[in-house]
Amino acid sequence: MRTDGSAPLSPMALLWWVAFVGFGVAYCRNAIAEDAGSVPVLALQSLTGLVAVGASRTGVDGALLAIVAAQVPELLTQRRAVLWVASQSVVLVGVYLWVHPFAYALVQGLIFIGFQGFTLASAIVMVREAQARRELAQLHAELQSTQMLLAAREREGERLRIARELHDSLGHHLTALSLNLEAAVYTAKDTPSADHLRRAREAARTLLSEVRETVSALRDTPPPLRASLQSLAANAPGLTVHLDIPEDLALASSEATHSLIRCVQEVLTNTLRHASATQLWIRVESRETGGVRVVTNDDGRGAMSPTPGAGLTGMRERFTRLGGDVSWRAEAGKGWELEAWLPASARGTS
Repeated sequence: MRTDGSAPLSPMALLWWVAFVGFGVAYCRNAIAEDAGSVPVLALQSLTGLVAVGASRTGVDGALLAIVAAQVPELLTQRRAVLWVASQSVVLVGVYLWVHPFAYALVQGLIFIGFQGFTLASAIVMVREAQARRELAQLHAELQSTQMLLAAREREGERLRIARELHDSLGHHLTALSLNLEAAVYTAKDTPSADHLRRAREAARTLLSEVRETVSALRDTPPPLRASLQSLAANAPGLTVHLDIPEDLALASSEATHSLIRCVQEVLTNTLRHASATQLWIRVESRETGGVRVVTNDDGRGAMSPTPGAGLTGMRERFTRLGGDVSWRAEAGKGWELEAWLPASARGTS
């Protein structure tokens, strides 16, 4: 018995305090979680909320379950969220019927079922809008990446067209000019014009050689690798990309460069869509053997048994065709890591 004159807490009041504090702790645990929260912790909220309703005997604690209903769509699919709220509503009505008279229990139950339905519907709308914004941002990033690659392809096509024109037109005429000058030098042997003809023949040969070198350079010039990857990294909404690539790094062919750019694009797309990550590290480096190596890893949720999709399979096929390879590793809670490499002898066919 207390000496200060205050009455001790009744068992039901003590139970209410324990349930209320437990609900608050569980709610804060999910609220401050770095990810979307935990379903078991959400279940603890539902349980402690129902206990608080039964222990208070006032009925107003049913508002705690409306707080739970607002969190459910973030952790479960829409169908499971509706089932969760419906189940806890049925239990809530049962608790009211156990504690209160039938009429009062019915009114209180309908009121707080309505509150739960309203918060659940509002939360579902918010989750859908957030998902739509994420998907729109991902599509926008993919569109910008595709536009960048198409622009690079268009520039490459224009270089190839100019190279063909130089080879087929100017190269043909210079070859004909060189042959005619060769014949003229032979015909004008030991004449005053022979020296001029020989100099003209050498000039024609030099010009033809320079045209051939220019054509080869135009055909073999790959798109700018560093600028392309920086553009991809800058268009990743909601994802901080740490790109580490040497400033002077260049690959041997356009196809090898395009394959590496596509590799990074696929990693970005998969990270945005599936990883639930906020950080992505991409390191592109030269190998000791003269090739190039790409290593990526994120801070996402990873996977228990990583299964490659069409994108990763196509990426491996593309690298294998060039003499390289692609491998990946994933572990639940530890993100996704990918490693790809190309040999120094990678040559394009485009």
